[in-house]
Amino acid sequence: MTELIKAVTPARGRAWLSQGLGWVSGYVVRRDDVLAATTPSALFAELGLGFPESPFTPDAPHIDTLRIPAASYLALQSPGTRDVVPPFRDHPPTSGTGFVESASAMVPYWWLAPSALPAGTSLWRTYADGREEILAGYANVAEGWVSVRPDFGLPAVPVRSPELVGIWAEVAGERMLADVLPDGQVIVCSPQQREDMQQSARGVWWRHAVAEEVERIFAVRVVGRWRNRRVQLVGAERGESGDRAHIVFLGHDAIDAESLGLTKSDAGVYEGVVAAAEVADLNEEQTEVSAPRDAAGIGG
Repeated sequence: MTELIKAVTPARGRAWLSQGLGWVSGYVVRRDDVLAATTPSALFAELGLGFPESPFTPDAPHIDTLRIPAASYLALQSPGTRDVVPPFRDHPPTSGTGFVESASAMVPYWWLAPSALPAGTSLWRTYADGREEILAGYANVAEGWVSVRPDFGLPAVPVRSPELVGIWAEVAGERMLADVLPDGQVIVCSPQQREDMQQSARGVWWRHAVAEEVERIFAVRVVGRWRNRRVQLVGAERGESGDRAHIVFLGHDAIDAESLGLTKSDAGVYEGVVAAAEVADLNEEQTEVSAPRDAAGIGG
């Protein structure tokens, strides 16, 4: 299976590993296209990390990256192609051409709208001397992140907002949180104890599903409009001052997103927490999930 790679900002790394964030978004490239980038300075150039307000530097002692299986449900778009409307407008070195402008060769990139972390995603650290080591792996939605180093401890944290960005299955007419493992097996989950399920460290009850009982598997994303711009809802909370919505901008235009006062959490990723009443036309989008394979338009 094709693997995608993206650099991990410190804030997003904390959100994944210790706060239960279950989705990933931003610019990604195929790992095969940057195999020669084995130092932080090389990754800085090949992944286009010299964007405005970047937390990365080419002389960093290390850079962390995610290696993401190119699951069929990932919401990928290719900047610079005619089928992406509206076209992308961003800052160099990912200014909308579809190729990383700082790369030493032609490195194509894709933009990933918030999508559930695929099972089998791994977190790696690349050092200035060229060493690479794996720090942790994302087992599945029930078990979350698992450390592969005794000195790299991870807390067991609850799943966050899988009803907004997650994988679900229909089993005997019941809608259940689910995941597809790298070997093609499917797991289903429940928030309550069930006799045929085991409980994970993060408090989720789960079991392997028999293929014949799974009627369908699908990825869920919730989209809407805020200030007449297309956004994706990735979180919701109740507060004393009213309900709030965590949104991610889907408009492909970094300059427009910045003019709206949204927070830039990564290259091409603008988000904010707004009054829920301001988000209109909410709609759940479902994408059928197949067994692990190359995502359309990414393999090759």
